[in-house]
Amino acid sequence: MVIELSQVLKLLGVVKSHQNNGKSKRQQVKKDFELRKIDRGLEYPVYEENEKFCLQTKIVIGENDDLVLTDLGEQILLLINSKEKLNELVIRECLLKGDFSNKIIPVLAQFNVDENNDLWYEKKSLTQLFDDTNFLHILYDVELLIKGETDVKLNSKFHENESITIQRKKKRKQSQGDIDDSLKIQKKIGQIGEKIVLKFEKNRLKESGCSYEAEHVDQISEDWANKGYDIDSFDGNSPELQPDRFIEVKSSTGKKFSVFWSENEIEVARELGKRYWIYFVSEIDIENKTSPNIPEMIQDPFNRIDPLNINPENTEFDKKWESIHITKKTEEN
Repeated sequence: MVIELSQVLKLLGVVKSHQNNGKSKRQQVKKDFELRKIDRGLEYPVYEENEKFCLQTKIVIGENDDLVLTDLGEQILLLINSKEKLNELVIRECLLKGDFSNKIIPVLAQFNVDENNDLWYEKKSLTQLFDDTNFLHILYDVELLIKGETDVKLNSKFHENESITIQRKKKRKQSQGDIDDSLKIQKKIGQIGEKIVLKFEKNRLKESGCSYEAEHVDQISEDWANKGYDIDSFDGNSPELQPDRFIEVKSSTGKKFSVFWSENEIEVARELGKRYWIYFVSEIDIENKTSPNIPEMIQDPFNRIDPLNINPENTEFDKKWESIHITKKTEEN
């Protein structure tokens, strides 16, 4: 039986309604909960599963034959008409803390990271991560997990949760197959992004009266992968058809601008200056090969992004080096 937030709240309400000197008789609570199920003709999850969840998350404690609503349980009932605050309280105090967190955090630690640092997992495979899937529904109810077309993402509000961060730092086990699969997905996202930008550029030029130039926009990455950018294009009219807009395409299934930029790409961007552009395509739908957004365009990214931190006053972008190439010097005799 699945655990749903609505039924947990109902059980808390029953416990409170039977309070006598702060305690409620377990059998009375159970009977009332099940009677309400019959009276309303609804198929509720079994009482035992809901009580177990409440005990594990310490919103109710058991004392012999009694149930006691904790301060946390009282707070939850007070927020029953404030969905956003209620969800956040349940997530922070029930799901990501205490004994119950031991079931959830190890699962979240296995989520993949996309270019926007969003944590995601393939929707059809998610249940395989859980030993007990009965409580998966409540993770959706409180919007800790958010369903997409093909994947499930962790709510971005909780990316920096200390418990999740600590668990993720303990290097999760990945087989070579896992790594290969992840690389295949990233490659597919990149290819979709390039096709979207190719079409966007052709339309941009046509709309500005440069149909001839539009016909000669070229996706060079398919034949010249180490060129330092992906697409030859034009700023506008070019009688000699000399490309003067060189586009590096970055793509993501997420919303936030977050990209990896190689040393070769950075050097080419430095050389080309204002003729070099980064086009960022966000929220890519892998299945339909589309994006609901126009590309975010950054001209002269070497100076605008400042990857080498030449200008200390440039604070528009956060930058983090994630690898370093090391060679050993040889002594010359």
